[in-house]
Amino acid sequence: MKKPAITYLLLLISLAASGQWNAIDLPTTASFRALKSYQRDIWISGTKGTYIHSQDEGNTWKVKQVPGAENLDFRDLIILNKKEIILMSAGPSEKGAAKLYKTKDGGQTWELLFDIKEPKYFFDAIAWDYKKRIGFLLSDPIDRKFVLYKIVNNGTKIEPKNLANFPTLLPREAAFAASGSSIIWLNNTLQIISGGGNKARIFKSINANLTSWEITHNEITADTSSGFFTIAAKNKTHFWVAGGNYLKIDSSEIPIMESKDGGKNWTPIENPLPKNYYIEKVIWSNPYWIVTGPAGSYAFHPLLKKWVQLSESHFHNIIATRQKIIGVGAKGQIGYLLKKDLDKLFLPKE
Repeated sequence: MKKPAITYLLLLISLAASGQWNAIDLPTTASFRALKSYQRDIWISGTKGTYIHSQDEGNTWKVKQVPGAENLDFRDLIILNKKEIILMSAGPSEKGAAKLYKTKDGGQTWELLFDIKEPKYFFDAIAWDYKKRIGFLLSDPIDRKFVLYKIVNNGTKIEPKNLANFPTLLPREAAFAASGSSIIWLNNTLQIISGGGNKARIFKSINANLTSWEITHNEITADTSSGFFTIAAKNKTHFWVAGGNYLKIDSSEIPIMESKDGGKNWTPIENPLPKNYYIEKVIWSNPYWIVTGPAGSYAFHPLLKKWVQLSESHFHNIIATRQKIIGVGAKGQIGYLLKKDLDKLFLPKE
């Protein structure tokens, strides 16, 4: 689902001044939402066809553009292996923006892998299963049905999936292309979260062939700019879902939801955030849940039942690597915090 461009009138403070995040100063003003890691490799992509690559967990970086993609906004990506990466462009197909690009040589060259020219397509998220070597590409609904593609043959073939048995969507209901985390494929199950209609809902496939589906949650009121934006897993059974309203980034009527039975049942988390705000991404980085959005970032320690504010940095997306939490945002904003520094925030103060 397309999100209109919004200028966030927030206090501009440097990442370094926040006390937790460290700024990564790179020669780019592109805005970034796509962020993934594989071993020590980190890939970032965003507007102006820009992509950024690090081979050493963020110590050094290369900033480049995909030739011919200067007008595209890469909102998600998948890393097939150290050399092969697929970038997903989010934008209206009628404007030539529904495309996938692939590199086979670590970004030295790129080829157009998939290009939808028919109208009404808008890619939202892309997921990859390293064990089965398959992936899934989600696009905006057409005739109130999600459009889904299966990626096979190590990312060389894109096949449409028939979602005839998928529940009929509400008027204006769709998935948000905010941080590439509106779908999750785990344990042979695909889950899709939504917003934009009068309810924020969660859908779950009943079988691995994706021919049967159920609605596992539909009790949260939403509207055209609000709903669920992100889903993440601690393990095969424990999930969090979060979201909000991208027009009201400092408040949210959308609670963080939790499932401990593989997505069959959902309830609000027992220890709510101390501050309600619009959340674009949630991740699990043992032993923490971490959430971020354009109004700040927080970490939650489940055993201590304690939230700690990390900063007021305006990240759209975050990931966890072996030693770091990496964040990306608007206007070239990229930062990191060390996990060992995060641990210190939860130590008792003397």
